[in-house]
Amino acid sequence: MKKLSIIFLIFFLLLPFLNIVFEIVEDIPSTEKNKELTYTDFKVMPLSEKIQKSEKFFEGKFILRNWLIQKFNYFVWFLLDATPKRTVLKGLDNWIFIFLGKGSNGRDYSFNDSDYLNFEEGIQNISKLCHSKSIQFYSAIVPEKFNIYPEKIKSNDRLTMKIDKYFSFYERLNKSPVDVVFFHNILLLEKQRRDIYYKTDTHWNSFAGFLASNHLFRNMSVQFKDIIPFSEKEFLIKSIPTIGRDIGEYLSLSPYLTDTDYVFYPEFNQNQRRNKLKILVLHDSYFYPMVDFFKYQFGDVETYNFVQNEKSVDFDLLLAKKPDIVLFILLERHIGNYDKRVYGHLR
Repeated sequence: MKKLSIIFLIFFLLLPFLNIVFEIVEDIPSTEKNKELTYTDFKVMPLSEKIQKSEKFFEGKFILRNWLIQKFNYFVWFLLDATPKRTVLKGLDNWIFIFLGKGSNGRDYSFNDSDYLNFEEGIQNISKLCHSKSIQFYSAIVPEKFNIYPEKIKSNDRLTMKIDKYFSFYERLNKSPVDVVFFHNILLLEKQRRDIYYKTDTHWNSFAGFLASNHLFRNMSVQFKDIIPFSEKEFLIKSIPTIGRDIGEYLSLSPYLTDTDYVFYPEFNQNQRRNKLKILVLHDSYFYPMVDFFKYQFGDVETYNFVQNEKSVDFDLLLAKKPDIVLFILLERHIGNYDKRVYGHLR
């Protein structure tokens, strides 16, 4: 037994080197991997960052690394019924939550008065800019998944969370002249029928995208009679089983997790159904499940992801295309994080 243990230990220690030559274990794709380093990027970095980036680079090239991470995470997740990541919570009924707020575990989403005042002023500045160019402006805030499915979080974990940000914004803005669209009421009602956020993803699914799009279209139809909200009967809707999505990938456990997606197949003549209006949407990743419904609705849809673009929003350039409508839609988590990029330069 002792000899067998020694042989196993030697093999385990040699496996990384054998794997480089023989590729015994294939790499597991992981969202932890950083983009490849370029010489120019590396050259201008401070020494401490060069060391960190070098470690990341060689870790990414070490094929066995992600396989070992996956096996460790599998052991923790399924056998210990725990989470290998501080920012990830294993909820009830196979629901998974990720927290990217303040604090080491990301669970502090407490209301910040300074963030609110900056947001309120920023929305007013974008609105004034649009109206000066005869463009109708709308803004909207998307709730995090834990605000719609708090019952899927274990009671002990709920005690560690501060999540009054979204609803505080809702209450304050309802008493403000600033007009912002919220979605939680329609989402809370619809979740009685079906899942509207992914279990293994940070995002809402296509059905929530349909509901949110329609909610916005109803608001816009007050000013624009050509905007007609959709009905479910206008689509063939199919549910499709999928493997684990972005949180599953973050855990390197996607193949072992399951989820459900919805696909909407339009049953109408798109050219006849579509109006001639032009819309510009400033958005984050939550808009992607909505984009098809906007393309079915509007003659021209221009999109700008303010999270992916590192420069400040160039309103002069975007508004030069003369859209009829500008929509600014963002996730509650992004309030206070992208102020300067979206509207901090507007005065």
